[in-house]
Amino acid sequence: MSSKPHDATGTALGFRYQERYALLELFGLNDDEACVSVETLDDIHLQVGGADLLEQLKHSIQAKPTPISEYSPKVWKTLAIWCDLILSPDLKASKLILVTVAPLASDTKLKALAENNSDRTNVVNTLLQEAKRVVDDYDDAKALGNSLPHKDRIAGARAFLSLTEKQRLNLIERITLKPGSPNVGEVEKALSNTLTAYPPKQRDILAARTCEWWDRQILRAMCDQRPRYIKRHEVLEQLSGISSSLTSESLMDSFGSKMPPEVHTAHDILNQQCRLVNAPASLMRMAKITEWQARNQRSRWATEAPSKIAKITDFDDRLVIEWSYQHTPICEPELVGDENQMSDNGLDVLKWAMNDAPHQIGSIENTITSPFYIRGSFQVLSIEGRVGWHPQYMSRIGFK
Repeated sequence: MSSKPHDATGTALGFRYQERYALLELFGLNDDEACVSVETLDDIHLQVGGADLLEQLKHSIQAKPTPISEYSPKVWKTLAIWCDLILSPDLKASKLILVTVAPLASDTKLKALAENNSDRTNVVNTLLQEAKRVVDDYDDAKALGNSLPHKDRIAGARAFLSLTEKQRLNLIERITLKPGSPNVGEVEKALSNTLTAYPPKQRDILAARTCEWWDRQILRAMCDQRPRYIKRHEVLEQLSGISSSLTSESLMDSFGSKMPPEVHTAHDILNQQCRLVNAPASLMRMAKITEWQARNQRSRWATEAPSKIAKITDFDDRLVIEWSYQHTPICEPELVGDENQMSDNGLDVLKWAMNDAPHQIGSIENTITSPFYIRGSFQVLSIEGRVGWHPQYMSRIGFK
């Protein structure tokens, strides 16, 4: 079965673009009660000051997208949707915004849609002329039994022609065109550039963390686990909280309730350490999950402030000392025993690290109450070879 690998990628990136661009648009408003939703009345639905702003987003994964003009299928597909919306009595106050990563064609009459308070008469006439041409070409070809042209524009052309002259002008006067908008890979940086109220060194981290939070809110909203519309003040509160954590010396739990992605693959050395002691599947699964949690948590703390790195390394040293009290005895010649005995003894050390150690050792800081950090840090250290479970793990895995 043939397939086009880029098709699924384009669709996935298109939706990610919608949700990320919605955040950028919402933050750019000045009304704290403004709110936004994705995939409700349109790709993006903004509510601000009693008005509805509906946005159609046209993303592209091409390095150089085709410039936008009155001939663009994307324009006519958008018009097909908006011609229906314009007839809704509930949307009389709506503004319609077409966002595209593509530039405008140099000779297009649609330039007026990207200018404030511009005369739209020429735009209406240009689109009307093109709509008539599209419909005539299509109908003539159909009557002759020929291949049908303009299949990706015919619906929009017919919809535009079905409107009255007054309705067409009303529609075009509501439209704002935003060509050359940031693509999905650029939105996070664009958000960072707007965070001028925060210290420059915080902005990229703030944008990244806010996007992570935003992704979860969009998912929860679409699963009906929270209100569908997200308010601007929620974003501001999140930014404030993240900023505070960046300036605080306290360690905050960011990964204790998160799970690794389905595509996550554990480090091979972690697997080797567990297999040496015949760890059951449930224990290996716990080791893999907590290693991912702890590794990401450690990385986040290290990114937040250099002073937090010292806390991580000092606590690692403490973990290694506590581990040695469990591991050294099983390495004594009189206790090593045969292969089965070594495996069983090593499994006991692994179980201690996962079950008992979090309660016996105490937390890295009183703000971290979940046991994931100690469990996972032991796994991180096992990958480095600083700790292990089997009495002979150093030689069998190849650590020096």
